[in-house]
This record gives sequence, structure tokens and C-alpha cells, in this order.
Amino acid sequence: MPEIDPLLVPPEYCKYVGGNCDQSFNNIKTSNVFFIYPSNPVHLANTIKEAVSTHQDDDGKNIWLTWEDLSVGGQVIFCEICKAMRGSKLIVANITDMNFNVLFELGYAIGLRKPVLPVRDSTYETRKRQFDEIGIFDTLGYDQFTNSVNLTDLVNKKHGLSFPMVTQPELNKNQPIYFVRSPIDTDGSLKLFSCLKKSWFRFRTFDSRETPRLSFHDAYQQILSSVSVVAHLIDPERTGAAVHNARAAFVCGMALAAGKHVLMFQEGTLIQPIDYRDVIIPYSDANLIPYFAETILRETADTIQSIDETHIPLPTGLLERIDLGDAAAENEIRALNTYFVKTPQFQQTRQGHARIVIGRKGAGKTALFYGIRGQFSPKGDKVVIDLKPEGHQFTRLREIVLAKLSEGLQLHTLTAFWHYLLLLEITKKVIDKEGYFAYQKPELFEKFNELNLLYEEQLNPKGDFSERLMTLIDRLIEHFPDKDPGTIQTFEITNAIYHTDIGNLSRILFDHLQDFDGVWILFDNIDKGFPTHGLQKADILIIRCLLEATRKLQAAMGQHNIECNTTIFIRKDVFDHLVDLTPDRGKETNVNLDWSDIELIKELLLKRIRYKVPELKGSFEDVWARIFDPHVHGESSFGYILSRTFLRPRDIINFVRKCVQVAASRGHSRVNVDDILNAEAQFSVDMLGELRFEIRDIYPNVPDFATSFLNAESAMSTDEVNRRLKDVGVPDDQLNEVKNILLWFSFLGVHSSENDRYSYEVFYDTAKLEAENKSRGSSEISYVIHPAFRKALTV
Repeated sequence: MPEIDPLLVPPEYCKYVGGNCDQSFNNIKTSNVFFIYPSNPVHLANTIKEAVSTHQDDDGKNIWLTWEDLSVGGQVIFCEICKAMRGSKLIVANITDMNFNVLFELGYAIGLRKPVLPVRDSTYETRKRQFDEIGIFDTLGYDQFTNSVNLTDLVNKKHGLSFPMVTQPELNKNQPIYFVRSPIDTDGSLKLFSCLKKSWFRFRTFDSRETPRLSFHDAYQQILSSVSVVAHLIDPERTGAAVHNARAAFVCGMALAAGKHVLMFQEGTLIQPIDYRDVIIPYSDANLIPYFAETILRETADTIQSIDETHIPLPTGLLERIDLGDAAAENEIRALNTYFVKTPQFQQTRQGHARIVIGRKGAGKTALFYGIRGQFSPKGDKVVIDLKPEGHQFTRLREIVLAKLSEGLQLHTLTAFWHYLLLLEITKKVIDKEGYFAYQKPELFEKFNELNLLYEEQLNPKGDFSERLMTLIDRLIEHFPDKDPGTIQTFEITNAIYHTDIGNLSRILFDHLQDFDGVWILFDNIDKGFPTHGLQKADILIIRCLLEATRKLQAAMGQHNIECNTTIFIRKDVFDHLVDLTPDRGKETNVNLDWSDIELIKELLLKRIRYKVPELKGSFEDVWARIFDPHVHGESSFGYILSRTFLRPRDIINFVRKCVQVAASRGHSRVNVDDILNAEAQFSVDMLGELRFEIRDIYPNVPDFATSFLNAESAMSTDEVNRRLKDVGVPDDQLNEVKNILLWFSFLGVHSSENDRYSYEVFYDTAKLEAENKSRGSSEISYVIHPAFRKALTV
């Protein structure tokens, strides 16, 4: 039984019907040569028809057909052309006039792996320059003719021509999309490029601004190795449109024949070439592009999943088993050691190059605190002091002690207070580390006991750090309870704090420290107890004096060749106040907890997912694709989630957790789009509530701004923002201040046609945001509400 040509069987996928081919292949017209050409210019079309007619008269067996010989009445024209090309041994294409239908069909023939013969009337110069710019035909090659006799001889000589490519490239699943980018960055082109960047998939690009010509070999390799091909055609009136659109027609024709998913966008509404009129998407509003792009992204994902030979069924009850851990590091200290991510900020801090670690709430300060602490074994040679006060102690210190003192005495009191307290904490840690060995070795006991007795003379040695902190504060309060603030002397404060000869304790402690590999002081939560209705100058003074005390302690230890490192963890907003109120700003080295490196965020999530489901192997992309639908509204689901956070670990963990919980509660085996959107609505309400409290903590006089932005447009003019702020009682002279606060906290960002920008992307430098906007030529700033809050505000 003769083998059936696979091209004479209806294809399994056809873009025109979005599935299996719906045509009958029973009576396909077969031919030796099939001619494709434009109907205009008429005399050129007649030359080809004359060559075919003359040949048929001479040889009735060697059949030559043209597209005009097909019975297209009542039929889909391109479907008949498709079947005729499948049934022909050679496709001859007249490319003289650079006709888009012909270029599309020529690409289609190559996608079918048919032998092709491009021909061109060499006497036509009208589009010669544009023809050369396309690039494809200088390597594919073409033959020239001037009349029907030339053409007949030419075709006869090419009898038995084979397909030009021997091998077929492998599918590129890592970069499954090939994008033919327009040479001009129109709004539509930028939207499409942005949409592809936001998608789950990596993609390859042909950009004529980078590579002026597209070689045939490269086009074939790129298209055949792709799952999907995307092209953006521009308005014919634009510079370079003819060459670019012609090239796009050829590429998309080849991709369609090869069974690729194809997305063709056309800028503007105009009559399209008949061959791809039904598949191209014209648009006038560039904002619609992401919605149309969503379809091909979903098709790409489905295809990759269906051909992925390594696909393994999901573990039973996968979503129920996933536990991302607690978003608050202090609630998961033990598990944190398993999935802690060593960021560049961690490396810098671990090397002792950061005295202050700065970050917004949820940025991971406490996780870094425990990460640094976890680098040192309790039995090691380093004396590590990790201090986390409860916070309420500072309220008593501020209200009862500091309120009675002048600013000069406040500085003296707080510096002495911290110096004394830290000295005692180091002493206690040394005693704890030496105690076991001292009681085992009598020769060490005397030295140990001397330090221990001196320590017990100072404070109540029982309890934890918070209790010892409270004991010292109470001692100060008891020392001058009703004394006139104007009569309090410096020496009285010194005596009240140090209580005994602190010099002797320091001398003996430093002698003990010679046996260790230095000291590291870690201080977290110092801003936790600051007032919830506005930061005060005294709060900043507490931090300033802590830094000053640690500097003095480091200097004193340095004189005895003892290495001492100090790292204090504080909120970004508190740090900004500290800088504003510190005369010698810039003295302290600091690191800003920034999670702009998306790869680190992926590592963070991957480690947490695998903590309870270790059998999930592969890259982050592999694991995420097994748990989540890849896209939401044309954007990668991972990118969609990230764009609705401030790139803080706490936000990201909470959002992803909500997605998994919603899907699991619905009995889904995978998180789908509806689960993500439902989780987003819940998350948005949480984010808005947290932000309102966060702003109130620092700026208690700012009205509750959220209600004024209900049902707003996401992007607004300055006047519109001002009007809404006035509606909740913000006076005219405070409008700029409140807008800057909302910018700093990233409730608002700066809007532009390219991309919206928020303060966390520029290290909370709101002035830089505004400067960037002006650099784009905008005379007035437009604002935009962050996506995290839009669901809660029904924006």
C-alpha cells in the first residue's frame, strides 16, 4: 500500500479555525508547479498566465496551476490555496512587487517544507531598494525573468528542485516565543513588548534596529524552533512600514504552515491582505493589546505542557501540603535556618560593613537579624549579643525620665544608659560562655568569679534583657522622682546609671575578651515601641545615642585589640527621620534591604515551597508552573503577583499563601486565574489596612486618605489628587507634603506611558521619581494608585 503524503492529510491544528482543519482533502488538485502572484500589475500577472498556458499546450502531463485556476467560489480562498500548495511539487512565487499576500504564501510554502522558486522581473526598479532591505531573498535566492518565455525556461530548468533546508531545529522550550518587533516604538509596540516581558515566558526578538536584515536561514531556525510567533505590523504611512510589514507577512506565513501559534497585530484599521485578513488583529487603542495577547500566551503554555516529556503528575494533596512559613521571622526562627536567603545585604552585613540595616516593615530586617546570628555557633569563639527589647520600656524612659531633662542632658543620659547596658550584656554573655569551663577547671575559677561578682553588683542578674532594661529605667526613675528638672546635674545622672565603679568592670571584662574572637552586637526592635500616633524627637534621640554608645564601646575595645561589630536594624521611615535630625549624618555605614533582584525572590519562594514538599524538583519556573496557572490577563502569574506588592518578602509570602489557600479550599489541584484574583481581593484589603496604620504611626496628623480614592481612576492628574485630598480635609498648604508622604509609602506612584514608577524602585527617593518624569518631557506630574490597593478601593 503506497505511503500517504502527510501534507495531503488535514492538519491537526489550523490557526484559521483555532483547532483541527475543517477542510475536505478528498479532491485536492495536484500539480507539478503551482504559481502564486499578485493580480496587479495586470501585465505581470498575464505574463505568468501566458507561461502556464503555453506549457499546458505543449505538455498535458506536467501540470502547472495558478491560484486563479482554483475553484474558489463559495470556498475560503486561502484554504484552497493551502490545499493546492500541499498538492504541488514546486511553488513558484512572483515577488517582483513585494505583495504581502504573495510573501505570506511563500512563507507558508516554506513552512510546509515545499521546494520554492522565488522569481522577479528584473526590469522593475520601483521597490528594488525596499526588496533588498527585507534581507530574506539575498540568501534564499531568486531567479529573474522578463517575459513568459524566460519564465517557462526557468521553471523547466528547476524541475526536481528540493527543499532548501535539510534539518529541522529542535523546539526551544526555554524561549518559546519569537517576536518580530516593529522598527518604531509606537504605543502599541511598547505595550506588546511590555506584555511579553511580563509574561511567564522568555522570548527571542528580531529588531531591525539591531539587525538590519533578516536572513532566510535565521528566520527558518527561529520560527521552526518556536512554539509561538508574534508580529507587530505598523501603519503603512509610517517610515519603514512597507519593508517591516512585508517581512512580518513572510514570517507569519511560515509560522502558520509549521503549526505555530501566531499573533499578528496591525496598528490602525485598514483593509488587510486577504490571506491573513481573518487572523490579524487590528487595533486603534493600544490598551487592548494585553487582552488579545493573553490568548497566545495561554496557547503557548498549553502546548509546552503537552509536549513536556518530563511532566510528572502533581503529588496528591499538593496545595494542602505547601506551607510557606510565617511571614514574620520572629515566629519561625528554627525553620528560617532552612530557607534563609543570603542576599548581598546579608553578605555585606556579615562582613561587618553595615552598622545600620534599613528596611520598610516586612522587608526582612528580622530575618536578616536571625540570619546573621545563625552564622555563629553558641559554643563558638565569637561573643554574640542579640538584643530585642519589647518596646514599652522606652515609653517609660521617654515620658518619665527624658521629659525632665534638657536636650544636652538627654544626650548624656541616653549615651551613658546604652553604654552601661551594653557593657553589662557583654559581661553576662562572657559569663554564660565561660561558666561551664570555669567550674570544671579550678585554675580558671578565680578569674571567672571576679567578673561574675562584679556583674551581680550591677543589676538584677535574673530575667532576660527586657527585664534588665526595665530595672535600669526604674533605677533612674527612683533616683530623681520629683526633682526640679533645672536642678538635675550631669554627675547625678552618671551616678544613677553606673551605680558602682564601671571602670573596674570594663578593665576585667576586656581582659576576659582577649580569650575570644571579638564581639558582635545585634540590636533589633528598637523602633517597635515607638508611639503609634507619631514619631517624636526623643525616639530618634534614643537611636542616636545607641549608635554613639556603640561607637565609644568599639573604640575602647579597639584600644585593647578586641574586634567589635555592631548592627542595628531599623525601619526605613525611622532612619529618614534619624538622618534629618543628626548633625553628622553620613557617619554610619548602612545597607538598604532591597528585593529588586527577582532571582532572589524566586529563591526565597522556592526554598519555602520545598520545605514541606521536597519532591518538587527542577527550577523555580518548573515548580511554579506545576502549582500556578502561568498567566493572568496576559501577564505571567508570578509577575502579576509581584506587581501587586512592594517587593517585600512579607507581602509576597502573604499573597502567594492566600492564592494557595483559596485554591486548596476550592478543591483545586492547581492555583488557577480565578483563585489568584480572589486572593488578590483579600490581599488588597489587608495591604490598605496595613498602610493606613503605618502612615498613622509616623504621621498622625495626616487624615485617613483612603476613602477619598474610592472608585477613582488608577491614573490621575495632580489637580485630581489635590481635589481628593481636600475632600478629606487636607489644607491647601499641606497638599504637597501629604502627596509626598503617599509617594514615599508607595500608595501613589508617578504615571507615564512607558511604565509606572514607585518609590521602592528608587530607594524611596521621591524627588528622583519626579525628576524622572520631567526628564521624559512631562510638564506636569501624573500620579497612579499602586495595583496593591486597587481592588480594595474598587479602582
